[in-house]
Amino acid sequence: MVWVRKQVQKNIYIHNDLANTADHIRKRVEEMEATGNREGIALDITACLTMLAFTFESRMNFVGAKRVAGWSERRPFGKKLGNVLEKLGITPDLTERPYSTVGELKTFRDIIAHGKPDESEIDELVESDGTFDDLATDLRGVWEAHLTVEFMRQCFEDLDAIWHDWLERAGIGRYETITHGSHEISLEEALKAFQPKA
Repeated sequence: MVWVRKQVQKNIYIHNDLANTADHIRKRVEEMEATGNREGIALDITACLTMLAFTFESRMNFVGAKRVAGWSERRPFGKKLGNVLEKLGITPDLTERPYSTVGELKTFRDIIAHGKPDESEIDELVESDGTFDDLATDLRGVWEAHLTVEFMRQCFEDLDAIWHDWLERAGIGRYETITHGSHEISLEEALKAFQPKA
């Protein structure tokens, strides 16, 4: 057996994996849209938007960890966003794109993540056209309004714009955002460290 000294430095940034997953699903949705094959497209858009919401928060955690003193990824979303925006000197209009998209995506993500039942009863007298087609019960969930190719594209565009702006303002190079690491193995130092004491 040989003793060696192994030194490792790892920087694993999950925002890349989440963004790549979202982009992979986006490409599938775009292909479905282009070919007119809409079977399951809403399910793929659901998965894509969920990954985009996770991407945004993980990017926020990345910038926060790099630039905000005392950063904690466990803090509420709004507080974290406020901390990052303040540190970067950004006072956005949250009712306008690109930040309004973040709000919509966060609402969507919360509905999906919490999976709360939505039960209601309706008892009313309504006028019908006589065919009764207009009386069908709408069983769509509130999140389904977001399940459009257009909203998915908007999310990609706006989240990328925010990400690039944050990196520039934070002085973080793109290469610094990529998962990377290094290791060193040293036989000579290990031998010195484990030499018997005289």
